[in-house]
Amino acid sequence: MNVKTKTGGRLAALDGLRGLAALIVLAHHAMYTNPTFPGTPGAGNVQTGSPMWWITYTPLKLATAGWESVIVFFVLSGLVVSLPVVRSRGFDWVAYFPRRVVRLMVPVMGAALVAAAFVVAIPQRSTQPDGTWLSDSSTPNFSWEYIVKAWDLLGGDGQIDNPLWSLRWELVFSLALPVIAIAAIAVRKWWMAGLIAASVLTWLGVRTDSGALSYLPAFFVGAVVAVRLDAVRQFADRMNRRRWRHPLWFLMAFGGSMLMIAPWLMGQNSGDAPELVFALKGLAPLAAAAIVVAAIGWKPLHLLLESRPLQFAGTISFSLYLVHVPILIFSTYLFAGQPWFVPLLFGVPVAILVAVGFTWLVEKRSHGWSRAVGAWASERYASWFGREEVVADRAEPGERPETERTADRPAVERAKADARS
Repeated sequence: MNVKTKTGGRLAALDGLRGLAALIVLAHHAMYTNPTFPGTPGAGNVQTGSPMWWITYTPLKLATAGWESVIVFFVLSGLVVSLPVVRSRGFDWVAYFPRRVVRLMVPVMGAALVAAAFVVAIPQRSTQPDGTWLSDSSTPNFSWEYIVKAWDLLGGDGQIDNPLWSLRWELVFSLALPVIAIAAIAVRKWWMAGLIAASVLTWLGVRTDSGALSYLPAFFVGAVVAVRLDAVRQFADRMNRRRWRHPLWFLMAFGGSMLMIAPWLMGQNSGDAPELVFALKGLAPLAAAAIVVAAIGWKPLHLLLESRPLQFAGTISFSLYLVHVPILIFSTYLFAGQPWFVPLLFGVPVAILVAVGFTWLVEKRSHGWSRAVGAWASERYASWFGREEVVADRAEPGERPETERTADRPAVERAKADARS
C-alpha cells in the first residue's frame, strides 16, 4: 500500500513538510557546532566564495534555515490545532485544555530527562570562544535544577535543551486557542487584511524583540488557513486546470522559500540595513503559508512530501526536534579535537535513532494519556453539571498535520478522527 493510499488525503503532504522542516533544524544546529557559522543575518565574517559562504548567503541556505523552519512549524500547528475548532460546533473545550497540556508536557519532560543524561555523560567545558553557540549552549556546571527549569515552559530556562524555547510559544498558543480561533473566523471574509495585520505584528515583534509578537502571529496565519481551507482547495483546483499550473505553483513554492530566507540573500552586509531585515522577517509567516498552500495543491510537491522517507521524518519530527541538540553537543565533546564535521558523523545518526525510540516510548504514549485525561475531564464536567457529554471532538487536535487527512469527512466524524497531535 503506498503512502498516499495509506494516509488517505492531500494534507498528508504536510506530514512530510513537517519532517523536512525538522531535518533542516537538525542541519542548522549541526552547522552551529562550527564556530564560523553565521547565526543571524549579517553576523560573522566568512570569505566570499568559501563553502560556508555558499551555504549561508545563497539559496543553499534553505538546507540550514533553522529559525525559518520553526516559523513553518508554527503555521502548521496553527492550521492543525485550529481546524477541528473551526469545523465542529460541538468542540469540547473542557477536554481540550488538559488534553493539550498533557500532550505537550509529557514529551517536554521526557526530552529534558534525555537532555540531562547527555549533559552529565561528559564534561561540557567549551574550547570555543565565549559567545559561540556551542559555548552558550553548553552546561559545564549541571545540577538537577536545570531539569525543573526545562519543565517550566512559561518561565523556565531551556539551557540543557535549546529547542524548548519554541515549545513555550506552542503552549501559549494552545492556551490562547479560543481567542486565536475566534480572530481567524472573524477575518474569514477579510482574510487578506488579517494576514497583513499578522505581518505587521510580526515586524513589530522582531523589531522590538517581543517574543509574543514575533511568533504568535504565525499561529494565527495557520488558523486563517484552517478557516479558509475549503477556499484553498478550490484555489488549488482552479490552478491545476491552468496550462501553466506547474510554473505558477513553482513560483509560489520557490518564491515563498526565497522570501523566508531573504535576509540571508542580502549577503554579509545585511546588518547595515536592519530595518529591511526586520521587514523581511515580518513576512516570514506569509511565506510559510505560501509553502503550505503549495504543498497542499501542487501535485509534484505533495507527492514528494508524501514519499516514504519524508513521511517517516514527519512521524519522528516532534521527537527529533526535542532531543537532537543535546546529542549534537555531546558528540562534539566526545570527539573533541577532531575536525568539526567528525562529531556530526556520529551525532546525527544517533539523534535520529534516539528520536525513533523517543517517538515510540514517550510521544505515542502521550497521545493515549492526553486522550484519557481529556475524556476524564469531559466526563467529570458532564456529571458535575448535568450536561450531555460532548463527543464530537474527543480526540485531540493534532500537533502534526496528518490529523487533517480526514478533513473531507462530515464534521462530527472528522473531529472524532483528529486524534493525533
